[in-house]
Order: sequence, then C-alpha cells, then structure tokens
Amino acid sequence: MKLKPIIQELRAHCPGFEGRVFGVGTFSRLDESVAAELLPAAFVIPVSEDPAVINRYKQQVRFNFAVILMVANTEDEQGLTAWEKSVDLKKEVFQAILGADDIQAGRDWIQFESLTVLDLNRAALTVQLDFSCQYEISDNETRHGGDIDRLGRFLRMYTDVDVIGDKGRPDGQIEAKMHINLEQEK
Repeated sequence: MKLKPIIQELRAHCPGFEGRVFGVGTFSRLDESVAAELLPAAFVIPVSEDPAVINRYKQQVRFNFAVILMVANTEDEQGLTAWEKSVDLKKEVFQAILGADDIQAGRDWIQFESLTVLDLNRAALTVQLDFSCQYEISDNETRHGGDIDRLGRFLRMYTDVDVIGDKGRPDGQIEAKMHINLEQEK
C-alpha cells in the first residue's frame, strides 16, 4: 500500500507538526542529535502485510503501518511535557487518518492498533502509533488473471459426443459432433 497519501493527509490536517511529516527514508537517517527546533515531527513507515487466503487467486491483506512521533524533550528531564505534547499530536493524527478509507485505491478503513514508547532520552521522546487497514488482491492483479485475459472471449465451442454404451461407459465411437456458437446475433 502506498504511504504518500497518508503523509499528505498528516501534513494537511496536523498543524502541530508544521509540515514535518516524512517517510521511512528520513526516519532511517535520524539519530539522537536531532535538533529540538526540528521537532515535533512524524514519520510514516510500513510495518508488515499479513495475507489471509480466500482462494488461490484472491486474498485479503492486512496492511500494518506506523506513524512515529518524535517530540522534543528539553523542557523537563522526566519527559512529562514531551508526553503531554505527544498525546496532543496523537489526537491530531487520529483526526487526520483514523477511520479514513480510500475505496478507489481498494483500501478499507484505517484502524488504530497500539501505542509503544520507542525511546525517551534527553533530546526527544519517540512514540510509535500502529495502524492497520485491509485491501484485497483480486484476480486481475495476479498472473492467473493476466493469463485468463490473454485467452480472449469464449465465443464458440466444438465438441465430440460419445454416447455411453451398454457397459456404462463411452465406447470410443463418436456418434455426433457439435458446434455451439456463443456470439450474440446483432
């Protein structure tokens, strides 16, 4: 699932971040020396995809992603001010994406799953908000669907008919040939 639309929603609807919402690439380059004036910030990262088999060509997939909040922890050593700020930011995140769906993209409702404190040091508090949503892999997105599409339309059928003989099985003699035209007359 694409995360750019979620990043855009957070930038548009979470004023507390002042536009500082980024993807996984930016998060992977962070370290403890992040300047307090660059915080708070959010990072949207993929976590996992868990498929459930419906049949061989169709699957429901649970997509799990996280919004990581990083809040400056410079006002008090216990991190209470940073925690309070993270609670306010969590509310903004919920208002921006919780319950959102994108039917055209095939994604179901975004649901909140959990909150985890990843780190608290003298520079910042880092909190991970876990979310999930479902989407479906349909036949037209698989190799099987492509193979079926390449077959073309089923327009006519030719078949040989071997009548079941006295012994309860076909005798190997073709008694009739059939041609069935499935094209509709115009």
